[in-house]
Amino acid sequence: MNKYIELIKGKLSEERFTHSIMTADMCRELAENHGYDPEKAYLAGLLHDICKEESETELKRLAFSHSLESANRSLDPLEKEIRKLWHAPAGAVYICEVLGINDTELISAVRFHTVGRAAMSKLEKIIYLGDLVERSREYPDIEKYREYVLFDLDLGMYEALKWSISECLTEKKQISRYTYEAYNYYVKKKG
Repeated sequence: MNKYIELIKGKLSEERFTHSIMTADMCRELAENHGYDPEKAYLAGLLHDICKEESETELKRLAFSHSLESANRSLDPLEKEIRKLWHAPAGAVYICEVLGINDTELISAVRFHTVGRAAMSKLEKIIYLGDLVERSREYPDIEKYREYVLFDLDLGMYEALKWSISECLTEKKQISRYTYEAYNYYVKKKG
């Protein structure tokens, strides 16, 4: 684990490095709470933003990689337009191609940590939610969201997606196809 901590420390600003450590800590806590491998969750949380501060050229090269297409992790049209969303798919490709990590669940967790998707694995939910509620995050009702995710990952996903879509509507931002498909999935699952 130390080699990955050193790697991200060298690739990220101090602020982004701290966020990555805090996300990893929250992911470990969520994994322990919900019966998942805490070390795998910690590693995925640690690596989730590994490409966040890459150059636009490198982000695009990685994010638009054909390896995502062949693994059913393709970019939706909105993700192709918005540079801010490239770091998640780029990170997934980087983890696989540069770091040699071939764990498909971990790669998918990094890939979908910004937009979510329907029928997420437990690790995907842990990373998506851990990034959202890590202990240094501050926004209205954060404590309520932390309670949701610590209690029930599916409830956490439902509430997080509701919040995310509401924020997009308020700020007149477009919504990824993956995000609204995830919302519809968790609405149906919530029953």
